[in-house]
Amino acid sequence: MELNFIDWPSFKDIVLEGGTTLAEYCAQYAAVQTNWVYTLAAFICIAIMLIKKNKKWYWYVFILLYMFMSVTSVGMHTANYGEFQPGVLTTKLLASYIDMSFTELVAWSGVCCFAFEFYQSASERKKRNIFLISVTVIMAIVLTVLTYEVFVLHDRPLYIGGGGAPMDGKTGGLSLAEFGCFLTALPILYLLGANFKRMVKSEKILFVLIILTFLVAFIITSIWGDNEINTFLLGNIHGHSIWHILTALAMLEVVFWVDQRTVNQMLREAGLKEI
Repeated sequence: MELNFIDWPSFKDIVLEGGTTLAEYCAQYAAVQTNWVYTLAAFICIAIMLIKKNKKWYWYVFILLYMFMSVTSVGMHTANYGEFQPGVLTTKLLASYIDMSFTELVAWSGVCCFAFEFYQSASERKKRNIFLISVTVIMAIVLTVLTYEVFVLHDRPLYIGGGGAPMDGKTGGLSLAEFGCFLTALPILYLLGANFKRMVKSEKILFVLIILTFLVAFIITSIWGDNEINTFLLGNIHGHSIWHILTALAMLEVVFWVDQRTVNQMLREAGLKEI
């Protein structure tokens, strides 16, 4: 298979030749540029963790997976969008497979990190292991479905909100793998509810802010799609690019929450008042 990526400087020729529309080109270009916000957020998160001398290794794994995802997402959006052909393994389809695989790994590692945070004592280890095993099984199912769609069906149809249409993303919608990522991350809501009272006020505020940021980002990208400039704010802002920016912001919120929680844990162990 010949790899086929968009030659951004000569996009006029791509549009004129009918390989893609100007709206699709602008959407993909916007998505590529806003993906670097992911990368920047990851570097900032690691810097904060190192400066604060945070030794919670699992959060470093989460951030590194997030950083790799920012690069795979750039590759997916740079792959020639005009290539999408149901039943054909194209560069775009292969790039989307790699990107969605890392996205699923990020969702999985996020749940694992919060399970480690909330269930640290020896008495809670069994409950933590149940969470880790359960979310790993969900991840395996999602990756199996994604692998079947890409390498057997050679397609990723939009089942959720897209009316089962081919994967063009022009009217919103999520593939099974994309929806599976949200299902994988869903246990975080349970962890929040079950452990909300165990957090101090500052931690609660940050955690609610994280959930709200992801929720707004999810609504925007699921309704307005990701593959062309559409009606969101009269077509002046690309919906999926907003997803990139908001989820990068949520990553920073997560690290602030981790830092706040770590400080409170140290104060508690020292017999001092939490902040």
